Amino acid sequence: MTPSKQGSGIPAGGDDKLQHSVTTILDQPGNQLSSAQQQRLRQAREQALARFDARVGEAPRLRERLSLWLQRHTQGLRRSVLALSFAMMAGTGLWVMEGLLVEEEAVDAAILAHELPLEMLMDPHFSGSLHD
Repeated sequence: MTPSKQGSGIPAGGDDKLQHSVTTILDQPGNQLSSAQQQRLRQAREQALARFDARVGEAPRLRERLSLWLQRHTQGLRRSVLALSFAMMAGTGLWVMEGLLVEEEAVDAAILAHELPLEMLMDPHFSGSLHD
C-alpha cells in the first residue's frame, strides 16, 4: 500500500479508480472552462433569463397567492404570540409585585397598629425576650 493510501483511509483495490477520478478533478483548475462549457453556460443563462422575463409578466398563480397569504398570516400570528407572551410576562410580574407590596403594607399596618411602641419593636433584643 502506498503512503498516500494509508493516510487517506481508502482501502486498496476497487477504489483506485474513484481516487484517481477525484484526484484528476481536484487537480484541474476550476476557472479555466472549455469553450463548449462556456457556450452551454451562456445558453443556459439566456434560457433562464427568458423564462424569468416571461414569468414576471404573468399573473401570480393560485398556489403562489395562497403561499404568500399563508406566509403573511403566519408572520402575523408569530408576532401576535410574541406580543401576547410579553404582555403575559409583564402582567405576571406586576401581579407578583402588587402581591408583595400588599404584604409589605399589611406588615407595616400591623406594626404601626400594635400596642407596643415602635422603639420597642426596633430594639435588637426584643425578639429574644419574646421567646424566653
